[in-house]
Amino acid sequence: MMQKEKIGNVWFYSESGETADTAMPPDIQQAARQMEEIIRSCKEEDYHAQITERRNYTVMYQLAESRANIVEWLHIPEHAKVLELGAGCGAIASALLKKGAGVTCQEENPAFARLNALRHQRLEDGRLTVYAMPYEQCEPHLADDYDMAVLVQLPAAHGEAQNLLRNLRRHLKPDGILVLATENKFGLKYWAGNKEPHTHRYFSGLEQDGVCLYSRTGIQKLLASAGFGWQEFYYPYPGHLFALDIFSDRHLPKKGDLAYSIANYEDDRLILFDEQKVFDSIIEEGQFPFFSNSYLCLAGMGSPDKQCQETVYARYAADRSRKFAVRTGIAGGRVWKYPIYPEGAAHILHMEQAYQQLSRQYAHTGLKFNRCIMHTAASQAPDGKAVAAEFEFIHGEALQEQARQAIAAGSLKKVFDILHQMVQYIRNGRNSRPFEMTPEFRSVFGETAQASVLEHAACSGVSDIDLILPNILVADDGTWHVIDYEWTFFFPVPQNFMIYRTLFFLHQENPQHKELSMEALLQETGIPAQEAQVYEQMEQGFQQYVTGGLVPYREMVNLLERRFMNIAALEAEYDRVMAENELLKGKGIWKAARKIKKKLTGN
Repeated sequence: MMQKEKIGNVWFYSESGETADTAMPPDIQQAARQMEEIIRSCKEEDYHAQITERRNYTVMYQLAESRANIVEWLHIPEHAKVLELGAGCGAIASALLKKGAGVTCQEENPAFARLNALRHQRLEDGRLTVYAMPYEQCEPHLADDYDMAVLVQLPAAHGEAQNLLRNLRRHLKPDGILVLATENKFGLKYWAGNKEPHTHRYFSGLEQDGVCLYSRTGIQKLLASAGFGWQEFYYPYPGHLFALDIFSDRHLPKKGDLAYSIANYEDDRLILFDEQKVFDSIIEEGQFPFFSNSYLCLAGMGSPDKQCQETVYARYAADRSRKFAVRTGIAGGRVWKYPIYPEGAAHILHMEQAYQQLSRQYAHTGLKFNRCIMHTAASQAPDGKAVAAEFEFIHGEALQEQARQAIAAGSLKKVFDILHQMVQYIRNGRNSRPFEMTPEFRSVFGETAQASVLEHAACSGVSDIDLILPNILVADDGTWHVIDYEWTFFFPVPQNFMIYRTLFFLHQENPQHKELSMEALLQETGIPAQEAQVYEQMEQGFQQYVTGGLVPYREMVNLLERRFMNIAALEAEYDRVMAENELLKGKGIWKAARKIKKKLTGN
C-alpha cells in the first residue's frame, strides 16, 4: 500500500514498510548517513567542500552539482512538466528545478529518495513530487502530459529497456522529449582499461559478458522500436556522469580537444594506451561518434525541427569558485558565455570591459580580440539566461594545434617562431608601466614571496593572463584572433608572467622534449630563473583564487585513491624483477630464498 506524506513542501510517496537502511550494503548506508548530515547542515553551495572532505564516491555521485551538466545546458521552458527516473538524491532534479520546471522524481532506493525530498523541502509548494519505489509501482500514478522525461542510464537488460522506453513514451505529450544519457558499449575508455560500470569487470561490456550495453546503432534501434520517431545524438566527454564537454553531430571534437581521460572516479583502471592520442587518430578518421565514451540522446514523436536544441556544443568550467563558474556554448553560429550560478554574473559582465580595453592596448599589434556583446535580458540569449556574453565564431586553427603539428613533424623552429611572435606582442603592448604591489594583486595572486624580484618588471596596465596557445586562433589570412580573455585584470601584472604561463602549458603538453623543458623555454624568452620562481608562486595563488580553495572534482580520482595500473610500466617492472632473479639464481641466493619461503608459507 502506498503512503503519502509531506516533507517540507515536497510530496513524498513510499511503499508501506520501507526498509531502506537494512536493504543497503554497509558502505551505502554509511554514505547515506553522511549525505543526510550534509543536506541538513549545509547549503547546496557548500556541498563541494563537504564532498572533497568525505572522499566517498557515492556522496560525490549523489550530491555533486556537476552531475547536472548533462541537462543544465538544455533550453527547458519555464513551468515545464518533467519526469525523472532513477533520480537518486536529486543532483539532476536540482538543476531542472532551478530552470523553473515542475519535477516528478522516481527513485527505487527509499533512503536516497527521502534525501532528495529533504534537499528540496524549502521549494515552493508543489514544485517537486518524489516516488520512493520501483518504476512499476509508481507508473500507474504518473501523469500522461509530461513535457520531458529524463533517464540517466538504460537498464542493462534488452527487454526491460525496450518496455521502459515504450512505457515512458505514453507518459509524454505528443511533442514531449525524452532525454536519455547512457554509456556506449564501444566507448574508448572501455578499450583503454576502464571497468564496465554494471559488473565492475574489465571488457565485460565489449564481450557482452553478463551485461547488455548499447552502441549508438543499438540505441537508435531501441528508440525507434519504442515509437520515438526522431533522435538527435550528443556526446558528453569524458562521460555522461560528470560531463565537461558536450559535443554534437553539428559540432564534433577536433584533434587536441579530448585531453582529459583519467576520470575513473568509481573504480581502479588499467592504462593500456594514451587515450588522447588514440582519440586524435579516431577523430582524424571521422569515427568519433562510434567510440564516444557516452551518449546523450534527445528523442520524441513530434517534429524534430521544433524540438531540436539550438546549442550545438557546451563546455563547463565548473571546477571553480561559484562566482567564476562558466558555461561556454555555441548556438546560432555564435559563441556564448553564461554564468552557471547567479554569483557569476559580475564575472561575465566584466568581459565587455576587458574586450574594450584590450582592443585599445593592442590596437597597433597583429592581435585581434574577439568582439564581446553583452546581453542582460533573458529574451536576448538562446537559453534564456539573464546575463550572457556573445562572441563571433572564429574559423581558424589554434596556435596550440599548429605547435603540436610542428612538434610531431620535428620542426621545433616553427614552435619557437610562434613563441617569439607572441612574446613580441605581449612586450610591445602599449600602456606599459612598472610593477606595483596593489591590494588587487594580492587578492588574486596572494602574498608572493620575493616580490622584490619584480621591482623593475615591465607590466601591462591591462593584462590578459590567459593569452596562451589554445586561446589564439589563426585565420586563413594569418591574423591572430584571441577568442577567450575572461582572466583579464586592470592592475599591473608582469608581462613576463603572461609569457611564463604560455611556456608552462606548452611544457606540460610536451614533457618528453628536452628542447621544450621549462629551463630551455625560459632561456629562449629571456626570463631569469629567479623571476620564474616568483611566477610559479603567482600561478599557485591564482589557482587558489579561481577555485576559492576548493579541490576541483577532476582531482577527486586522487582523493578517492583510485589506482592506475600502467601495463607498459608493469611489463617493464616484471622484466626487471625477472632479470634480477636470474642473477640471484646464479649466486645460489634464489635457491636459499625459496627454501625460506617454503618454511614460512608451507608452499
